[in-house]
Amino acid sequence: MISIISIWTIAALLYAMFWAWYVGLQGKLSQSEVAEYMERFEAAGLPIDKLENLHHFLANDDGREWFMINLLQLKSPKRESRKLLQSYSKTFMAGMFKRAGHPFFIANARAKNIENVSCDQADNWTMSAIVRYRSRRDCAETLMVTFGSDHHADKLAALEKTLAFPASTSLLMGSPRVLVALGLALIAALVQILVV
Repeated sequence: MISIISIWTIAALLYAMFWAWYVGLQGKLSQSEVAEYMERFEAAGLPIDKLENLHHFLANDDGREWFMINLLQLKSPKRESRKLLQSYSKTFMAGMFKRAGHPFFIANARAKNIENVSCDQADNWTMSAIVRYRSRRDCAETLMVTFGSDHHADKLAALEKTLAFPASTSLLMGSPRVLVALGLALIAALVQILVV
């Protein structure tokens, strides 16, 4: 018969494995890693303004998770553009998932902007999405295999315009770290009740 200690030990080990994957163990980017990534981005032909922004983002790594905030306007016909975007997302997210990245929020627009302050050209959005990244290192690795790829071309062909910027959270409700811990605790408690 399984002991109570064994049940909770297994639950704790499973959570530790999840934590190691989801949070990561590598820490902040070093200066040499940042320099290496910037050389690779420059060789890939990124424009100077994007290089400067990427350098700032990577050089100021805090080693924590972050989220890409995306606003997207699809080209017409939207049905064809959605297919192209789904094709891109399928490949992109497959690479993201192994690095513990995932969509956190996806929503379709239901009206034009309710409020515009000095951004009159930023309207007519089709949808928004928030994507979770485990680290800035993961972002750099993902970008290296995304820029110039066939699946990135599908994304560009689908979009009339897009706006995307990285953000760190000051408040986050419903993190998978909490949900997985609660789920494992519930399963362990149920197993304990059944066994005892």
